[in-house]
Amino acid sequence: MGRQPDRLTRDGRRPPLALNDPRAVDAALRAAVGQLDAVLAEQEKAATRILGLAELLMAREPDPATRLRIEAIMESCAFQDVAGQRVRRVRGLLSRLTTLKAGALRLTDRPVETPTDTAGAAPEAESISTSQGGLTQADVDRLLGKGGT
Repeated sequence: MGRQPDRLTRDGRRPPLALNDPRAVDAALRAAVGQLDAVLAEQEKAATRILGLAELLMAREPDPATRLRIEAIMESCAFQDVAGQRVRRVRGLLSRLTTLKAGALRLTDRPVETPTDTAGAAPEAESISTSQGGLTQADVDRLLGKGGT
């Protein structure tokens, strides 16, 4: 049994994922995890290369103005650590979702019940519309394993 060709809509796009098909959801989650792994690897490779080249330039004992510019480049590579942490959290959540049994994650058109305990939630959490099925910041933190209950 070979892989079926991708079906496209009239405008050349892929149709939306069938969220009621556990196999399709699982495949999409696993593909997303793979993409995030690739992002992390490419990001690490780029930051390592930039830092290595900057160190080579520093070894040439540049003038003070050039030295400051090179140091600024090196400091700017801190993005890789912070962005990597965020991507790893999302990757972890998606990985955990792939371990759920089929049907364990309920996806519904009905609004999500609003939690009664919003104490301690970040102020921006209140701007998310839970009346339209959105999640509170506490829900997101719980899903990402950041503490809470």
